[in-house]
Amino acid sequence: MKLYAAPLSVLLGVAHAQNTITITSSSAATTSTATTSAASGTDSVGSSGVSDSGTTSISSVISLHGSGTTNPSKCFWHILDKLEEQIRVPTRLTYRGVGSGTGISEFLGKDIPKDSGINTFEAYNDWGSGDIPIDSEDITTWNNQGIEFVQLPFVLSAVSFFHSIPGVPNGKGGLNMTACLLARVFDGDIKTWDHEDIVAINPSLEVPKEYPIYVGRRVLGSSSTYSITNYLYAQCPSNLDNEKGWPVDKVGSEIEWDESTHECDGSGPMTDCLLENEGAIGYIDSAHGHEEDLLEIALSNADGVFLTAKDAGVEGIQAAAADLSNAPASADGDFSSLAFYNKPGPNTWPITLVSYVYIRKDLPSFMDSAPRRTLLKAFATSLFDPEYIGMCDRYGLIPVPDGLRNLSLQGIELIDVGDSDNSNAWTFETDTIPGAGQGDFVISQKRESFTLYEVDRLAGDVADLKEQVRLLQLELASTRATIAESSGGILKPSLALMMSAGIGALFFVV
Repeated sequence: MKLYAAPLSVLLGVAHAQNTITITSSSAATTSTATTSAASGTDSVGSSGVSDSGTTSISSVISLHGSGTTNPSKCFWHILDKLEEQIRVPTRLTYRGVGSGTGISEFLGKDIPKDSGINTFEAYNDWGSGDIPIDSEDITTWNNQGIEFVQLPFVLSAVSFFHSIPGVPNGKGGLNMTACLLARVFDGDIKTWDHEDIVAINPSLEVPKEYPIYVGRRVLGSSSTYSITNYLYAQCPSNLDNEKGWPVDKVGSEIEWDESTHECDGSGPMTDCLLENEGAIGYIDSAHGHEEDLLEIALSNADGVFLTAKDAGVEGIQAAAADLSNAPASADGDFSSLAFYNKPGPNTWPITLVSYVYIRKDLPSFMDSAPRRTLLKAFATSLFDPEYIGMCDRYGLIPVPDGLRNLSLQGIELIDVGDSDNSNAWTFETDTIPGAGQGDFVISQKRESFTLYEVDRLAGDVADLKEQVRLLQLELASTRATIAESSGGILKPSLALMMSAGIGALFFVV
């Protein structure tokens, strides 16, 4: 396999000539309009008219701004960049990864400023996203204000616990934990890794005496906190027969943590907590942890099988979402009873999330520009198109099963964009449409920038290379074990250095 370096101009974001106008106009025009649009939902589109060619002409930037969960943020960024690339007219599409709780608050206009208890009922974003559904009480409250919205489930993902105990392998032979043990760790009852109950299910675990556990946890309205606390309570609830189980009043996105725990708010800070503190434990979306090569804990699922999210794979995550009996009949209904925690099956992953996009049904009531409203609906549609959502499998995200997909597509049709004559409707060009394919309201898959083309190509090369490194590391570990066994447990440094150099050489493939 050959790896080719991208030109510096490509890495700096200089696009192909056919997209130059879009990029230049976008960066120039959004300086004065992006803040207003994101904060108040006001129109960021300038005057429209008819060009000499007979197509609608847009003279300013069309902008859309979302916010919410960090879990699918890379997926959103990738799709939004792709749409900007494929649209002829200047567009500015952004997403802030700030957590599910903040995304919901900004979408609803709820409790802003934070902890003020003030509901403005005004959207601070054009659309929101979260790995948790909007709760029943908020749906009723906002509906009573005449504000209705749809929740569109679009991907599944996994959340895992990770640790940083030196010398403990990742995967087979690694650390096992049950929900009851995790409940006691995160509630401050178990404080050291050599606790007899941990050692009982990890007989090969060798740590110093009274080796302390550094417990990291999220802070602001985290969907990861919501998911792991639901898992702990589902598998190990606190009751008269199990006083050290997880209490029901500690289930949610924001809870009162034991004072011995440490704040690690956000996926990045949680990763830092794990990497910078020996003997730490924390939780994060599985794909992020795998990308950072964190040490994943094997969890006990509903069938009592210890496995990691990698062991469960796509099939194990999808298996958790097989039962949709608690899903509402319509996307503008209540999803609060839909949960995929501790579901049965030997290979089923016990902490599976569904991610939602939230969009108001009556868009003309808070968004003045018709092109913005119709583009938002087109973006929502792209989340269920394999051409776009298929790009997100590299981030550990799995399209929802057909039942939820159909529910979401029907929900998109409930969105009123106020464009009865379809004069501002966006269309997707998949097969070449001479002439009309150059229209302002066409999202053309025939239009690309060299930047994204090169990034996508290199991503495939890097994935292949990482897999080769992983296999070589497994082979190296096996060889080390064999040599150590045959030499009485002694591995000569010179031989270890020579084997390690073999891995290093792989990075110089040409």
